[in-house]
Amino acid sequence: ETERLTRLINQVLDMAKIESGNAEWHTAEIDLHEGIEESVAAPSSLFGDKRISLDMALEGGVPKVMADRDRLIQVMLNLLSNAVKFCEAGQGRVKVGLYLAAGAVRVDVADNGPGISPAEQGTIFEKFRQGGDTMTAKPQGTGLGLPISRQIIEHFGGRLWVESSLGKGATFSFTLPLEE
Repeated sequence: ETERLTRLINQVLDMAKIESGNAEWHTAEIDLHEGIEESVAAPSSLFGDKRISLDMALEGGVPKVMADRDRLIQVMLNLLSNAVKFCEAGQGRVKVGLYLAAGAVRVDVADNGPGISPAEQGTIFEKFRQGGDTMTAKPQGTGLGLPISRQIIEHFGGRLWVESSLGKGATFSFTLPLEE
C-alpha cells in the first residue's frame, strides 16, 4: 500500500509539473529502437511472472527523433505495464512495433486483453479515470499514467491514441515528428 501511495504522489506531482510548465525536459536526439529495447527489458519480470509473450517488430533504419529519452521510456513503461496488467496470465500476448510513418515515427503497443469500449476510450486519457468496472473490481492503477503519457508525447509535437474493440485487445499508438 505504501508503494502504491508513493507512485500516486509521484504521478500527481509529475502531472502538476507538466501542466504548470515547470517540468524539466532534457531534449536530445533519441534512437527509438534503442529506447524501446531498454523499455522492454525493464518490465521483463512482469511478462515472465504472468507468462505473457512479447513480440517486437522494430523496423530498421528509423531516423532519430528529438525528445527526452527518460520521458519516452516513462511512456513506454506505462504502455507496457498496462498491456501486461490487462492480459490474461498464461495466454497474454503483447506486440511492440516501431514504424516509419508520413513525416513521423510511430510506436504501437498492442495486447490481446479484454479491449476497451468506445465510451471508455474517450475517458481513459482523463486524469484519475480508468477503464473497466471500478465499482466491482479493484482499480488497476492511479488513473494518471495515460494522461501523463499523452502530455509527454504532445510536448514533443506527437499524438497518443488507442484503437480497440471489446474482446479483441487494445493498441496504444503514438507518433513523434521527424526533424525537417
